[in-house]
Amino acid sequence: MPSQTSHSLPACDESVRTRLVRAADEEMRIQGTTAITMAAVAERAGVSRATAFRQLGNTSRMIILVGIHRARNHIARTREIIAAQPDILGKIEDVLVYTTRELPEDPVIRALVAQHSAAVLDEDIRSLTDEISGPVLLAGQAAGVIRTDIPVREMIDFLLEQTYLAAEYPDRSEKAARHRFRTFVAPALRPQPASDTAAGPPLHPNAELDRALSAAADAIATARDAAVRIRFRLEGIDERFGDR
Repeated sequence: MPSQTSHSLPACDESVRTRLVRAADEEMRIQGTTAITMAAVAERAGVSRATAFRQLGNTSRMIILVGIHRARNHIARTREIIAAQPDILGKIEDVLVYTTRELPEDPVIRALVAQHSAAVLDEDIRSLTDEISGPVLLAGQAAGVIRTDIPVREMIDFLLEQTYLAAEYPDRSEKAARHRFRTFVAPALRPQPASDTAAGPPLHPNAELDRALSAAADAIATARDAAVRIRFRLEGIDERFGDR
């Protein structure tokens, strides 16, 4: 087994990492995600344990890398889904339905989803989701159906979080996934009403209620005065003196 004594990365570093990810993938098919060891992965890849640790990090990171490797098998299908749906929000909804149903079927991706707090921030996962969701969100912004007051990067992180939550939810049916999207996701992605900056800072809820009640009282008083004037005219009474 070749060993690495230098801390500098070799020129073929990426190919070493790719070989290790594939070796880890094969080991996980045999051992699962809980019994796998870095030593077994290093032996299968034909490198030292030190190289394996340097390239893959810890076991959690290795699961993320293998999960991404397997998730790439679904990219072609998600592209087909996006191409088949003409509506921008419909594209995002259909992809969420597909990923909610299909991705957790893979035990490695399911293990990746289980550590979503770390996975959301993983740059390799973000790069993969950028590849799928980025162009759709940008097209939606250009068409005026996706909000522009929040960076696309933050919306992609939000979609990734929602994908993990949907995948962990006990009901992963199409109906449940569409309900999640239409109730929580789509409203957050649509353009939001413009805030009235000239009106000053937001009012406390009680102050807003008081203002609404005051406006309603003014409207009632105005309507009452108008009704009185109409009655006077109908009865031929001088408005200045009323019934006196």
